[in-house]
Amino acid sequence: MSVKEQLKKHFSLNEFRGRQLEAINAVVSGRNAMIIWPTGAGKSLVYQLSSLMLPDLTLVVSPLIALMQDQVDQARQNHLPFTFINSSLSREDREKRLQELRGGKWKAVYVTPERFRQNAFWEAIGGRKISLLAVDEAHCISQWGNDFRPEYSRLGEIRKKLGNPTTVALTATATEAVQKDILKSLDIKDAEVFWDGVERENLFLAIHPVDDDEAKIEWLTDYLKSQAGPKLVYFSLIKRLHETLERVQAKGVQAGYYHGEVPDRERKKIQRQFQAGEVDLLFATPSFGLGVDKKDVRHLIHYEVPGSIESYFQEVGRAGRDGQKSFCHMLYLSEDLETQMRFIEWAVPDPTFVKAVYQLLVNWKGRLASIHIDDLRAQLSFKNKSDYRLETALALLDRWEVIEWPRRDIRQIQILSEPSEEWLKSDLWSARKKSLQMKLHQLVQYVQSEECRKVQIYKYFGWHNEERCHFCDNCKILDGAT
Repeated sequence: MSVKEQLKKHFSLNEFRGRQLEAINAVVSGRNAMIIWPTGAGKSLVYQLSSLMLPDLTLVVSPLIALMQDQVDQARQNHLPFTFINSSLSREDREKRLQELRGGKWKAVYVTPERFRQNAFWEAIGGRKISLLAVDEAHCISQWGNDFRPEYSRLGEIRKKLGNPTTVALTATATEAVQKDILKSLDIKDAEVFWDGVERENLFLAIHPVDDDEAKIEWLTDYLKSQAGPKLVYFSLIKRLHETLERVQAKGVQAGYYHGEVPDRERKKIQRQFQAGEVDLLFATPSFGLGVDKKDVRHLIHYEVPGSIESYFQEVGRAGRDGQKSFCHMLYLSEDLETQMRFIEWAVPDPTFVKAVYQLLVNWKGRLASIHIDDLRAQLSFKNKSDYRLETALALLDRWEVIEWPRRDIRQIQILSEPSEEWLKSDLWSARKKSLQMKLHQLVQYVQSEECRKVQIYKYFGWHNEERCHFCDNCKILDGAT
């Protein structure tokens, strides 16, 4: 059966998009690959179809449980032998899937990087040959990326332990430096790179400087009332999301909302409603959209400034995935930069803070089974739940195998060893913080520039196209449009 016939059989599609076929042929023939395609360009199809054509098991590493669950749900609608194993499952269901995996039932299994810490998982795959390792959201590997996750940095070691299987790394956003870091970390320096630029000609990009929160509310309310079609409004802070939602509702605008503090069942419900068109306006944090295959978002608004051009472009990429014209607006209030600067401080805590967290765990060793994470937060003399320095420190200690932190449950932490002074060198931490600060500075330059928006973005990602887009706020001004 030809590749195209398999596409029709398994996915009910008649044609490949872009370079999908070329990438699949590379992977199936055993060549490592890195795919850098915009959101909605069909990256996941590459490893999904490849997994069905390869003889043995495909492991898909994904950073978010919601992301892998959404992809597996879609795969099952096509009757594909895919599953996931993660902490959202009951113990009984996890053991059942591990047994099925051991018995050869599944062709592709989605996991988070933490799953490779579990002996039971290694035992389940011990008798299977790994045909393909797919690393989704691969930019999480790089400390120079906008979304570095320490557990992703272990994937090079894990790949070696798996026998160096054919590997495909996938991301929507990666600068040249991040691309090099991904290839080096995974030890796939020979990878064939599939990068088709970052063009999104159908997206209108615009920045709206405002003087204060009142001006924001006024602009947002007027815009939402005047525009038809599905609309998505992004917020950096959950507190700001709810405050804004309450104010626009008082002005007659109704919206759903989605963020990490919403119970899982409710999040799934609002996601289904938005995808089905039952809710046409959603207020959300950036976690919404990863893996959500809604093609007709017509209007996307950043109510607060994102932390980098990577984050911004990945998020606007969730609009207009059907290729139709869609409109992306950012409300720019300079005071909002303070939020992103706090995020940077929390994402890269001082080494002395990490040491303090470790010492607190040692001192409270006998009490960990009966406390809440906020108890630790209070002992560290800060109570702001949006300050996630503690979670970052715990994730680092887990990555370094100083502790085990199963299912991110504070009550299950086990202390294994002491942190090495080598890991706590200030130079590395300082470089990471400077990188994030530079990304925020580059975003501010983008906001304040009068150059074509898309030309700026293309340059940032290493694709030098000087031709104006004629479909952004700066080009409209140059063209004499209003």
